[in-house]
Amino acid sequence: WIIPHFEKMLYDNAQFVLLLSKYCKINKDDYFQEKLIQTIKFIKKEFLNKKKLLGSAYDADSDGEEGKYYVYNFNEIKEIKNIGEYFIIDPNGNWEKKIILVEKKKAPKEVLNRLLEIRSKKNKPFFDDKTQLDLNCLWISGLISAHEILPQKGYLKLAEFFFSNIEEEYLKKNIQHSNSKDMVFLEDYAFLIQALNDLSDKTMNFKYKELAKNLCNEAINKFYLKEKDIFQKNEKNNNDLFFKPIDISDNTIPNGNPIMLINLIRLGYNDETKKLASSLNGYLNIYKNHMMTSVRALDFFNNVNSGKNCNEQG
Repeated sequence: WIIPHFEKMLYDNAQFVLLLSKYCKINKDDYFQEKLIQTIKFIKKEFLNKKKLLGSAYDADSDGEEGKYYVYNFNEIKEIKNIGEYFIIDPNGNWEKKIILVEKKKAPKEVLNRLLEIRSKKNKPFFDDKTQLDLNCLWISGLISAHEILPQKGYLKLAEFFFSNIEEEYLKKNIQHSNSKDMVFLEDYAFLIQALNDLSDKTMNFKYKELAKNLCNEAINKFYLKEKDIFQKNEKNNNDLFFKPIDISDNTIPNGNPIMLINLIRLGYNDETKKLASSLNGYLNIYKNHMMTSVRALDFFNNVNSGKNCNEQG
């Protein structure tokens, strides 16, 4: 896979942190640990907005040209000492006569710094600095997962810093998805509660668990359909034509229903857990596609029910 996704999305990068962390828990691989560190550094540096939270995305193009900020001309890099040792370099380019750097082996800092210096002279793509609550909470969970691999890096402290900003911006004012005060989705609550559960487990601070329970009750009141034993995507009192009331499929991020199932299990909501698990299992038997998070959540439910000592990751 040579051609990258030039449009840099927070939902991709935050989930990449989670993926790398999970991989590094199974395989202690220095190379992928370094990629985990680099990804966190990139997100922290490039996505931070004026609210001290994370914005949403960078455009793919700059100066009207797709990928211009990230690709190189041969003349730009030919003088970098021994660059061919570290990257596959074709003078004719490997994409639209431009060079997308493909790593052969880890490059030294001086090579990387020179490449970044060349890039820094270009115009950056447009940054959509809009804060989305669900993605910022996903980022917090990613940091906590990375902390388990690299506790010396201060990622848990960083996670608490970002949560304190969420607390000021949302919990003390109004819980909303982004800019509109009247719009909030199940995923905003689901990933917020998940982040609080993760913080509680790692810090042993009772405050986080209490907040998680309060928000869980709020989510049940706002989104849960008792007649169907499922959460709908938007608030029950705010149904409109633009969103399907019930959404059970994963999309760019995991679906809120299985995340809520995991949250309910972790918080000890036994009755609600059984009903939601039964409902999701019914949907899974019919739809199957795009429900991988539901498979994971139901697997966690079944393991806990059978008495296994495990967490949501296995």
